[in-house]
Order: sequence, then C-alpha cells, then structure tokens
Amino acid sequence: MFFKTKDLMTVGNISGGIATILVAMEGMSLPPDAPRDLVASYVFWSGFGILVAYFFDAFDGVVARALNQVNQFGAEFDNVADLVAYSVAPSFLLYFAYRRYVALPGLAELPAVQFAVAVLVALIPTLFGCIRFARFNVRRLDVPALFIGFPRPASALLIVALLNSHLMSVSPWMGWIGVAMVALLGFMNLSLVPFISHHHRVWSWYLKVVLNFVWFSVAASVVLGVFLDWLPRNLAFDWVLFWLCCYLFMGWTDISTETRRRVAVLTGDWNE
Repeated sequence: MFFKTKDLMTVGNISGGIATILVAMEGMSLPPDAPRDLVASYVFWSGFGILVAYFFDAFDGVVARALNQVNQFGAEFDNVADLVAYSVAPSFLLYFAYRRYVALPGLAELPAVQFAVAVLVALIPTLFGCIRFARFNVRRLDVPALFIGFPRPASALLIVALLNSHLMSVSPWMGWIGVAMVALLGFMNLSLVPFISHHHRVWSWYLKVVLNFVWFSVAASVVLGVFLDWLPRNLAFDWVLFWLCCYLFMGWTDISTETRRRVAVLTGDWNE
C-alpha cells in the first residue's frame, strides 16, 4: 500500500493548516463590535494551528527513517501538505487579521482601501507558494544541506509569529511593517539565495548550540505560556519571530563562497 504509517505525520501537517483556515473563518464571523481581545484570541489560535502543522512536519522524516518507510509518495505528499499548511493557510489568517485585527494608520476612514490591502497581502503566500511549488516540480533541484530560496515553513511561521507577537502592540505602524514583511517573504520564497537546511547537514558546534536553544526556548514558552498559563502565551511567538528573523537575515552567512558560487551555476537558467 502506498500510504504508510509515517504518512500520518503528514496528515497532521495538513490538519494543522486546515485548523488555521477554519479558526480564521470562524473569526471572520464574529460581530463587528466584538471585543478586540476576543478577535486577538482567534488570531492566536489560528496561528497556533501552523505551529502544530510544523510540529508534525518536523518529525515526518524522522518517523519515516525509523520505520524504514521512505518512498516517493511520501515526498510528494509532504510537498503538497506544505502547500496547504504554509501557503494557503497563512493567506486565510492574513485576510482575517487585516480585516478584523490589524489597524492600518491612515486607512481608518478608507474601509475599501483596507479591504484591498487585506486581499493583496493574503494573496502573496498562496500565489508565491504555488509558483515555488510548480517551479520545483518542473525543475527539482536538491542541494544537500541547503534550501534554494527562503523555505515556505519558515515564511509561514514568521508571518503568524509577527501577527501574534508583542511587537504588534508597540506601534500602530507595525501593521504596515507586516505588509512589507509579507511582500519580502514572497519574493524571498522565489529567490535563488541559498539558506542552510537541516537535511543532510553536518552542524558546526556553535550552530548546534543555537539550534538547541531555539527548540528549547520555543517549546518551553509553549508549555509554560499556552498549556500552563504561567507566562504570556504570546511569548512563544515572540521567540519564533526573533529566531526566524535571525534566519532570514543571517541564514546564508554559514554558507561558503564556493558553495554559493556552485548554487549560482546550478540555478543560472531558472529565471530564463
């Protein structure tokens, strides 16, 4: 049978993305005068669905190798699941957030413009994610220990982290910064810039330390903030935002000049 036990992890990935979509849709049905804290709660739990999706996504390869169930179907299934969880689902969350939660300075008296911004910003993850999906199906290029272009899971997590971080309450202009960030991530998805990957990578000692602290800080914040309510529940998203911003702006610095030159040769005709 082509469907194996390890594919249940991918089902979990898709389910997390669907949960994000459904919670965002429920949030859109709230009355116009709903308290902001209630709307924020829907934004939070919608974003948390993508954290759940990533949890399953992170372990599907581990389970597949442990059960010796690595196959081509699993690879394709995982790729489609990523499209749902990290491209389509964030679009629903972005539309909901920019329609009901994020106030954009200068547009308070221009609801039609705010609606247009919400539509355009929601279009970006799905549009650019589908282009990336199609491009890699036509011309698959697997470079050990590297992603070509900013990976979709990191983009989705960065989007939901920004929407749910404490930074969103620092200034009303953070809404516009979010628009710029989503646009940047869309273009970085399609860029040919290499980023370090966990696949087949031999980690240097300092990156092992950093990676372990990443997992610990996020996991501890989820347990203590979301499940035990001992810390602010949005703290987990603050950590995700911090670490992924480091990855976005510094994730290529551990790649040698020779490796970047080799990737440039391999991808030289991709934009023709």
